Amino acid sequence: MIETRYLDLDFRSEYSAYYSRQFADIPDSTHRLHFFFENLSAGSLWQDAAQAGYLGYVVVRPASTGLVSRALLPPPPDLAEAVRTCVTEKVSFFGQQLTITGVPFAQQDAQLGACAQAAAWMCHYSAHVRGDTARRTKADFSLMADASLQPNRGLPSGGLTVVQLSDLFRRFELPAMFYSVGDLPSPHLPWQPDDPIPPTLDGPSASPPGSWDHRIIPVACRHLNSGNPVLVGTHDHAFVLCGYRRTDAPQRGWIEFIRHDDQAGPYLLVTNVLNDIDPRSGKVYGAWRTMHVPVPEKLWLAPEAAERKGGLYLVKASRQIAAVAPSLPFEPIDDLIAAGRLSLRTYAIRSNDFKRNLAGRGLHASIVQEYALARLPRYIWVVEAIDRDLREAGRPAVVGEAVLDATSSDHAPEEIALHVHGVMWLQQTSRRIRFPILGDPRAYESGGVGVA
Repeated sequence: MIETRYLDLDFRSEYSAYYSRQFADIPDSTHRLHFFFENLSAGSLWQDAAQAGYLGYVVVRPASTGLVSRALLPPPPDLAEAVRTCVTEKVSFFGQQLTITGVPFAQQDAQLGACAQAAAWMCHYSAHVRGDTARRTKADFSLMADASLQPNRGLPSGGLTVVQLSDLFRRFELPAMFYSVGDLPSPHLPWQPDDPIPPTLDGPSASPPGSWDHRIIPVACRHLNSGNPVLVGTHDHAFVLCGYRRTDAPQRGWIEFIRHDDQAGPYLLVTNVLNDIDPRSGKVYGAWRTMHVPVPEKLWLAPEAAERKGGLYLVKASRQIAAVAPSLPFEPIDDLIAAGRLSLRTYAIRSNDFKRNLAGRGLHASIVQEYALARLPRYIWVVEAIDRDLREAGRPAVVGEAVLDATSSDHAPEEIALHVHGVMWLQQTSRRIRFPILGDPRAYESGGVGVA
């Protein structure tokens, strides 16, 4: 169904800032295309839309370049489980309220905005729909960029520098965690892979960091597990990661990412981050250089610091429990490490959402009760110990989890709770410790976004 003369807030901002000032006669409104699973008759649009299976919308701007002002469409079925940054938007449709779940998409108009503005808006709009920040229009991502941080003209836009992106996210109450490929952080846990060693070649023949720095994968996955999109910058382009999945080709545990590229479309596969070529079109993206992850302001603790503290915390507790209760039906984490079966899954989550999800994870009632009654900060980091064999068998795979205060320091991450092998430890706000809280040593489901 085509909704003509739709007054789209984002295009109207672009029209006011740019198109209304052109000599050409540019329309001031858009069309919005709505998609449904079943046919709708013209006479029933006002009452039967919800029963027709709403499939989302595309807002089309009247521009010769960049037709898609914004869109929200569901992931294709074969990628649905891999997409981890979905949000649910309420759409007004002739007096009815429809809902659609997916990842917001936008296309640059190549005039007021470039790929960086489009990618930044996608990250921002996701956060806005989640309730993390106030709404900002498309034009804001060009007009509010600090011109002193860019040598080129601000209008028409030639894009944004990495510093401009960081500044915009800060202004829009989503200060970004910034990563430079080749200098990425690691938890440096003893059993994890060593950091990559840069090639010895220097000068023009040197391989760019994006072709060898495999730390890109865990860094991005920690944020995608939290439901936060990742903005990637190459030497001449920017796009957004919105999910990932594991495959067994070319090797066990291989990670493929899902991206939104304003120039190519939504929900596209990235089959090899270190040699990024689109498998469908053959487009060569080139080496990744930077990553921005806009996050809520109170998410201060870095995920790598949380994973290091949580991982060490889990191993130590597992050893202590195994020493005093060797007959319990569980495998110590040290045994999982020795067999190459331990994986850590780290994610940030609102504590209210963490509590709300507990009932469906298979945790013992006594553990659920303690978490539910605990006083927690608004955001927490959770580090889960995962048994890879259980995960690959499609069974509950979490054998323990550490909960950390997201407002604590990277230099001294603050533990709030730990639950491993059916034994829980909880720190109260008075600093008193509740221990032991006994549950069930069996594995349970992950609380992060998407499959573990």
